[in-house]
Amino acid sequence: MAQESVLNEKLLLNIFNRIYQGILVLSSSNTILAINSEAENLLNVSQHEVVGRNLKSICPELVIEGRIINGNIDLISGTKINSRLVQPDKTSKRILFLEYNLEKGDIDILENVINSIDEAVMVCDNQGKLIIYNEANQRLDGLSKEQVIGKHVTSVYGLSEETSLLILTMKQRQPIIDRQQSYTTFTGRSLNIMCNTYPLFKESKIVGAVSIQRDYSKIKELSDKIIELQEQLFESSKKTFKAGSKKSAKYVFNDIVGNSAILKQTITLAKRVANTNSPILIYGETGTGKELFAQSVHNYSKRASEPFIAINCAAIPENLLEGILFGTVKGAYTGAVDRPGLFEQARDGTLLLDEINSMGLGLQAKLLRVLQEGAIRRVGAADEVLVDVRVITNVNIEPTLAIEKQLLREDLFYRLGVVYLKVPSLRYRKEDIPILVKGFIAGYNKTLNKKIKDISPRVMELFLDYSWPGNVRELQHAIESAMNIMHEDEEIIALEHLPHHMESKLDNGYHEKDSLQGILEEITLLETMGKLEKEVLLKALERNNWNVSRTAKQLNIKRQSLQYRIKKYEIK
Repeated sequence: MAQESVLNEKLLLNIFNRIYQGILVLSSSNTILAINSEAENLLNVSQHEVVGRNLKSICPELVIEGRIINGNIDLISGTKINSRLVQPDKTSKRILFLEYNLEKGDIDILENVINSIDEAVMVCDNQGKLIIYNEANQRLDGLSKEQVIGKHVTSVYGLSEETSLLILTMKQRQPIIDRQQSYTTFTGRSLNIMCNTYPLFKESKIVGAVSIQRDYSKIKELSDKIIELQEQLFESSKKTFKAGSKKSAKYVFNDIVGNSAILKQTITLAKRVANTNSPILIYGETGTGKELFAQSVHNYSKRASEPFIAINCAAIPENLLEGILFGTVKGAYTGAVDRPGLFEQARDGTLLLDEINSMGLGLQAKLLRVLQEGAIRRVGAADEVLVDVRVITNVNIEPTLAIEKQLLREDLFYRLGVVYLKVPSLRYRKEDIPILVKGFIAGYNKTLNKKIKDISPRVMELFLDYSWPGNVRELQHAIESAMNIMHEDEEIIALEHLPHHMESKLDNGYHEKDSLQGILEEITLLETMGKLEKEVLLKALERNNWNVSRTAKQLNIKRQSLQYRIKKYEIK
């Protein structure tokens, strides 16, 4: 290979190893030709181990754009593919795969590679003239490659040789790291960037320099958000928690309403494990009351007098969440200050991570290490801090499905799910609906200043027949919605008061007159029908030896409807 070609290959790898994104360069037959330092770290391999080998032998299982790929993968030269590389332990890694076309010139290859990365990259020769200017840089500066290639870096950016980092790094023969720089392009656009600049050598001779930069305004915005969220959470935890108080977790097991066997079993199990230190994973559909269980576990445990802190992982961007959870040290990034994360703030208490399946897999790996080691490392810190925290996590989809969809690490699931609680959906405990309705009506009578007494029989029948996809929360909102629109003289919630989204159920025979006036007019008939229904139920139960399931099947009604009527008529 020609000497000039060797220079370009070294330049390629030099730039590769300065970039934070993992990069693999492949031949058209998927032979690994180059790998940068970040990809080595992500895959836990070294360059000499993998260069020259086929990708399949290193990573037999790949997931690209959600599809599992076995064997060769077809890649277009210079095309960026947002890929997820899955190791046997299901660890997610973001890798950029680039095909290296041996028939192209090396400069073309280099430009194809750096045009595929997210960082803005420019390269100048030893005279300061720009020879490489990637697409990310074009987007950042608002300039085209044709406007800058061949021009001196100082003329493009309105800098002097004393202020141009590319020129300085060549003069000093040393990298310039994390330097903030402001400049105005020759189009008049002002920019603030965070830049890393490196001299490029060939046999101890300076042959050029490379600059890798990011938009400082975005970095500053990100750091400001982290600081703001940390301050909010830190101040909130100080206000809501005082030593010896339970203000940070207000619910106890008595606040979980229901008499169904399945709910009682879940409560019994939760009480049994409350005083252990093992992590708890709570699964339940949206609206089932997972946080009620988490808070109740905390208040039932020996940690009840210590902090309870909850955070919804879906509500915080992934790039902010690490600093929020683990804290930061001054200098970790621009504007960072020494600030404890939620793990430190919840010391000796309980930390609830809601919707853990919304946390990025990379951060899940760090969480797993914290759970295994009992120590955290603040962002930007070298030392670890021991923490004694009981971790409770919630998921709103089946954990096995979350693992299958690569929303939850399998190894983290085994660590979090040492204790596994499944909160039952309302459709599986419909016998609890009457007592829940009674409680919601009593509560909203106080807050809305109403005097509602009950729901109509037809509404109860609808409630028992409805599937409740939103579970207890949907029932609560249905009662609140109905009571808000009722007139002052109305005392019974009727079908006409229910939310519109339940209208589909009203087409199944529920449209009959259901106002308070109609109920009062038919009171005698209802009493007569009630007595007759009670006799029919008694005889049917006796015929089936009081087996509720068989009786309900014989009467062609739902088991929950029969249980409701048994309680209604006080059949014993």
